[in-house]
Amino acid sequence: MIKFFRHIRKSLLMENKASKYFKYAIGEIVLVVIGILIALSLNTWNTQRLNTNRNQELLVKLSKELDLNIERARGLDSTSETSGFSNRYKFTDSLYSLLRHNMAIDHLDYMVSTSIFYINTFNLNSSIFQELKNTGSLYSIGSDSLVTEIQKYYQLCDRESFYNINYSKNVNDLKAKCFEGWFDFKYLYRENPDEALKHHPWISNPRSPQYIKFRQFVRAARNHHRLMSSKLNRIIKESEKLKALIALENSL
Repeated sequence: MIKFFRHIRKSLLMENKASKYFKYAIGEIVLVVIGILIALSLNTWNTQRLNTNRNQELLVKLSKELDLNIERARGLDSTSETSGFSNRYKFTDSLYSLLRHNMAIDHLDYMVSTSIFYINTFNLNSSIFQELKNTGSLYSIGSDSLVTEIQKYYQLCDRESFYNINYSKNVNDLKAKCFEGWFDFKYLYRENPDEALKHHPWISNPRSPQYIKFRQFVRAARNHHRLMSSKLNRIIKESEKLKALIALENSL
């Protein structure tokens, strides 16, 4: 093809047809420019196609990460007998009601039946989100509105996880004040109920310091469990909402 164009140029020069030569030269330049533009367009189209495929793959990974967070949040808010904020709220709510109306001896078996409080961190997944930020892919993964919702979601997860740990510390501070009262009583009661009642007469005195400290601890634990249960349910709803937005983005 190049030899063909050279032959035409050579023929025009030898025939001394300057006007035709210049017209031909301009036409050749136009063809070259058109070729370059076509090549650039194809390259741009291919790059956009690769970016679109990559973004779709990242969105699928992000959606799977949201599934893990939904599963984790539901597990933490379980109503099973051994764990879950919902179950512990029900127990501490009943326990606090008994304390407010003065404990009776026949309530003690129920009261020592399970743990009142222990720290259960959220540990929500964010590895894909961190990958998006670290690789600079976050702002090109989808529409501006989707990027904003992704950022808001992970900020919510971080904030609620922080609140859980922070509030847990407050409850643990109250828990520490009950070791010589409630927790020693609980230990003795499981070994010998009569001895426990003998060494801990405060258990039937609502105005005793030990009783008051224990009631404060139970109330704080109850409030913590209820609050964390509501926060986990919000995380579940926001996870499902973001999953729907991602599915919509991937369908466009």
